[in-house]
Amino acid sequence: MGLPRGRRTPRGKTRWYLVHVPEGREQATCEKIRKIVPSDLLADAFVLRKERWFKRAGVWSLNLVQMYHEYFFVATGDVTALDRELSRLSFPARIASESGRGFLPLAFEAQEWFEASMDADHVLRSSMAHIVEGELRVLAGPLMGQERRVRKIDRHRRRCLVDVCDADGGFVEQMPLDVPFKS
Repeated sequence: MGLPRGRRTPRGKTRWYLVHVPEGREQATCEKIRKIVPSDLLADAFVLRKERWFKRAGVWSLNLVQMYHEYFFVATGDVTALDRELSRLSFPARIASESGRGFLPLAFEAQEWFEASMDADHVLRSSMAHIVEGELRVLAGPLMGQERRVRKIDRHRRRCLVDVCDADGGFVEQMPLDVPFKS
């Protein structure tokens, strides 16, 4: 998984971790875990999704797509206890780890960016922008005020690359961006 890794954190501080599950079972497993695991171990569990522009029969529309196949996020202050709880379940769901390094949370900078950019349903929505005299101006959406993070724009596919954080050599995420006007 190419997401930026953070450093280990003191017990009690809520951080995000990836949970690996069989492909196609992400949402169902996430919901089961939310019901089974006590709230003192699990602050939140969600499948991160984003809007994506699709063109069918000449008409553009927005669809929701899952961002990371075979993974969903959990927010916890005690990753070791949560992993112990997950190991007792009858279905496969384990916190992703790197051999010899233990459980590594998502980089704090990336976690903050996702928290600020997603809505209450854990969806990264599309943004709308104009390019005026070569300068990007985001008018609406989660990228508003983050123009400096936008690295590359593909107006024909209505998407852009966004610098999420600098941890682990940098992390770039593809985001929906509609730019109907350019001068």
